[in-house]
Amino acid sequence: MKKKDIRFIIIFLAILIFAGVYLFQTSYAKYRRQIKSDFSATIASWNIKVNNEMINNKTELTNTITPVINNSTYVKQGTIAPGTTGYFDLTIDATLVDVDFTYTIDVEPDVDTPLLDFIITSYTIGATTVYLQPGDSIIEDLVKNTGTTSLRINFAWDDSATNQMDNEADTEYAIDTNHTNTDVTVSINFIQKR
Repeated sequence: MKKKDIRFIIIFLAILIFAGVYLFQTSYAKYRRQIKSDFSATIASWNIKVNNEMINNKTELTNTITPVINNSTYVKQGTIAPGTTGYFDLTIDATLVDVDFTYTIDVEPDVDTPLLDFIITSYTIGATTVYLQPGDSIIEDLVKNTGTTSLRINFAWDDSATNQMDNEADTEYAIDTNHTNTDVTVSINFIQKR
């Protein structure tokens, strides 16, 4: 081969290699380029109110729930005794809640003043009444931004055959000066749906 032919082949190969490298870099660069963009989204609101009090960052509400004791011919007005009934109202405001959620309500006598026969008998939402067995929780779902939901929770001092305290225990509880008031704990747990 002549020198000219060898030079031509070397120049041709060099051009071919440079062209290949250039094409590889430009096509690879399409996948290597960075694109920057801003992403903006609204954060879902989680501002639940119970009896007009915000629950955010709280473990205990400052509003006291005042029960209503149903009048009885044989019991002083505003007091409870075996066989008496009453209710209290809870209002859950989900106007500013942007996610569906489930709430669970448990009502239990305070451990320091254990009125074992205090039971929740039922609860009412709107025109619907749900009857409960002793120890049952109230569990309901709420859809986001539903506004205000009012619950009436009905209770009784159980004096039926299935009660835990007999007449003697009822009497002892009533005359014990440590039990001039009976405290009841209402626990509400909110869990958002996913």
